[in-house]
Amino acid sequence: MTSGPEEEPRLLLLDACCLLNLFATRHIESILRTLQKRFAIAAAVSAEAMWIYRGGDREDALERVPVDSGPLVAAGLLEVLTLETDAENEDFVAFATVLDDGEAMTVALAVHRGGSVATDDRKARRVIVARTPHVGLFSTADLLQMWARTTGVDPTILARALQDVHSRAQFLPRSQDPLRPWWDAASGG
Repeated sequence: MTSGPEEEPRLLLLDACCLLNLFATRHIESILRTLQKRFAIAAAVSAEAMWIYRGGDREDALERVPVDSGPLVAAGLLEVLTLETDAENEDFVAFATVLDDGEAMTVALAVHRGGSVATDDRKARRVIVARTPHVGLFSTADLLQMWARTTGVDPTILARALQDVHSRAQFLPRSQDPLRPWWDAASGG
């Protein structure tokens, strides 16, 4: 029996909040390597996602630490995409009337390039569902749960990563998020 060509990993565009949350875990490289996705960010997201907190329990916990996507791009784990067609630009402008530039560009690129979007922003999620229901949606919790299941990561490492997202990126899934019970149990919180 012969096997067909391997299917190209599906494009997943991260918005700024998800990118920052993944950086905050201290395991972004492992997450991007493990999940069978073609990860990308819009050029506007690259400009928006500038820093996270140092985290921890020392005096410098709230010190800002720069986020540098360059090594991930150089390693082929993350792409930075720009708008290339009139249709992408038109949709960007339309989405920018209700979303910030990074989210608007992310959604426009996903629509025209057959990708999905990872965002935790409630308004962005509502707009995507209402205007482009064919675009897949992921959240930080979705990505971290997939990473945990795929790698079988040690529960202590997972708990620390989730705690770091909270302390370094100031993020917790909403209480109504279906993955919030998983997050709380896995983080020890």
